Parts: sequence; C-alpha cells; structure tokens
Amino acid sequence: MSASLARELRCIDCGASYPLAYRLECDTCRGLLELTYDLARLEAAGPALLTGTGLWRYAPLLPIADPAHRVTLGEGGTPLLDCPRLAGRLGVRRLLLKYDGANPTGTVKDRSSATAVGAARQFGYRLTSVVSSGNAGSSIAAYAARAGLRSLIFAYERTSAPKLLHMQATASDLIIYRGVYDDLITLWDRLVEEHLFFDCGASRNAYKQEGKKTLAYEIAEQTGFRLPDVVVAPVAVGETFIATARGFRELARAGLIPRAPRMVAAQAARANAITRAFRAGTPIAPLTIGYTVAEGLAAGNPGRKGDWVLRLLREGDGLAADAEDDEILEAQRLLARVEGVWAGPTGVATLAVLRRLLAEKHLDPGATVCAIISETGLKTEAPLPSRTGIAFDADSLRRLVHERTAAAG
Repeated sequence: MSASLARELRCIDCGASYPLAYRLECDTCRGLLELTYDLARLEAAGPALLTGTGLWRYAPLLPIADPAHRVTLGEGGTPLLDCPRLAGRLGVRRLLLKYDGANPTGTVKDRSSATAVGAARQFGYRLTSVVSSGNAGSSIAAYAARAGLRSLIFAYERTSAPKLLHMQATASDLIIYRGVYDDLITLWDRLVEEHLFFDCGASRNAYKQEGKKTLAYEIAEQTGFRLPDVVVAPVAVGETFIATARGFRELARAGLIPRAPRMVAAQAARANAITRAFRAGTPIAPLTIGYTVAEGLAAGNPGRKGDWVLRLLREGDGLAADAEDDEILEAQRLLARVEGVWAGPTGVATLAVLRRLLAEKHLDPGATVCAIISETGLKTEAPLPSRTGIAFDADSLRRLVHERTAAAG
C-alpha cells in the first residue's frame, strides 16, 4: 500500500496549522480542523498513484501512515448503479445511485469507521467509543473488534432491532441511552477531553471523517472522471456531506476533474436544522426533535459541523432540502420495486429529497444526478407480510399461477 500524503491539520476558520497529532480543534479559535495533503503528488501521478481495491486504494489520500495500523473488513468499492427506470419515474435525464449499503456492516459509516479505528491504533488507544442512533454504533463496534480494540457503544433506545443485535454481538460494552442523540452527545463530548477513549463520534474528529471522502474518489473513478452534475448526500451532523465535498475539492485542485459537482444536503423534515437555516439565510438554530424513520438523520443540533455544511452550501451554489417520513418510506418502496435495491429509510432520504426538488423544479431535469444511498434495508424494521400459508393442490396452484401471469400481462 502507498504511503500517506497527509501533511498537517488546518483550522477551517482561522487557518492555523498543526502537526498530524490527535487534535480535535484549533487552540487559537476552537475551530474545526481538516487534514491537508500533498496534492501536487496526486496531480503529477494521476490515478496511477492509487493501487489496490476498496477504501485503502486511496491510502495516499488518507491519514493512516503505517499500513500496520490500517483496519479493513472489505469496505469501499461499492456499486455506482445507473437507474434509467427510476430516472424516468422521477423525471430526470440520468440517475446514478452510489449504493453504500453494500459495505460490510451495511452502511456508509464503514468508511469512517475504518479511518477512525485505524487512527485509534495510530495514536495508541485501546478503547473506542461513539454515541449512535444505530449505524455508527454497529460499525465502530465491528471495526474495533476487527482491530483487537475495545468499544464502548452508546445506542439510541429506539434503534432498530437488527442494529442492536449487531452491536450486542460485536461491542465490548453496549449501553442503551434514553432520549435522542442530542440529549447525550454534549455530555459524552466532555468526556472526550479526558482522553478516556478514542473519539469515534461525528462532531469533531477529522481522522474519522476522512474515510467518507473516498465516496468522491470512487464516484470520480467509476464515471471515468466525467462526474455527475449534482450529488445528493444525507445530512444529520454533516460528516458524509463535508467529507464528500472535500474529496471533490481535492480532485479539482489536483486537476483530475474540471470542477466539483453541485452538492445537495438531504435531511429528514423532522430533523432539518440545516435546511431551515439555508432557506432563511440565517445561522443554524438547534431544534428539539422527536422520532423520524430516518434514524441516522435524527440530529436537531448539528453543532459546528452543521455550520461547516452551511458554509459549503453557500460558497458552492449548493442546495438543502428535506422530506417527510411518509415521502421517505414511499421512496424506499419505489426504489425496491423499480430497481430492486432494498435500502433503509436513512439511506433513501436522499432519493426522497431529490424527488421533491425535481417536482418543485429546483433542479434541472436534464442533469445527471447521483444520490448517495447510505444503508441497506436489511438493518431496519418494517411490518412483516402475512405469514399465513396457502395449502395447494395441483389445480389450485395452476389457477393461481394463471391468474397472476394474466395480471402481469
């Protein structure tokens, strides 16, 4: 595997720079930090710099320097699906779906778990921790187990059963918390300062966030560097959106693409603090939220990451929009029936938002759009079909088959 080209940490607010240590914010202004790289090397070598498959194909553009610290379950390299039938139903010229439900734990979180747990190894930690509404907890627990580290996982009491079963199986310690993500994350963030565990949360850790940047690199390579016009990313705190936007920016700075796609932030209407601020042209006002079927988007106070998303939207001609729970569930059904992709509600929020933006004529129907589908449907709960069976004989089976084939035309 190639060596990392990471150079330093830089404050996104004041520009102060720091060595590549485990640091979560700027000493000068408490701004968030982002990793910078020697992109001249990427510009000179082009895609030849990238070797292997999966997420660690992009090791030069990730911050885990020693290959011995890298951890993998086979994440990355997920399908980019061309969906012409669904595009026709939505009224857009071309629709691509980046299906990250194909990752090892069924979620986009595996990308950031790989770099989070790799960084925990790099900086000598034995214990990882995260506050989760579901997917992050199951992913961090799995990657920590793979790396031989312990995990202290705090999981939302209304997390779906498949996610809880996965966490129970893989986590060293699983704690169920009452309330929503916003109720616990501030308290947990204070404990991060005591260095009791490695921060695998979404609020501040640049090393964790970085793994999701590989979404942009994969989309670029899978399209032959002829990128879609628009990319729709799910947003709770904003980690996936920020990382993907950063990846496209790096590609543009290295001269591998002429410009970054237009980014759209997709939220659930019941947790839409960023969308509200974007529409009103105001700073973010935290919301007190209840339950949404899109569990992974259930954050009413996105904090400084939310401010970062808002800045990227306003600087890059982006869009932010939301969808109601019933629209999200309808998008889930439509995707499954039309394209055969069974994704979870969090995963299809991007599709529901895209559908609304097209219907309201906020996006050009002649565009090529890529929506990030962030989770599989196999990790969510839904009402089961009836399990009452039918006893067949030869005649009744023949009648049923003839009836159904006639109905199918």
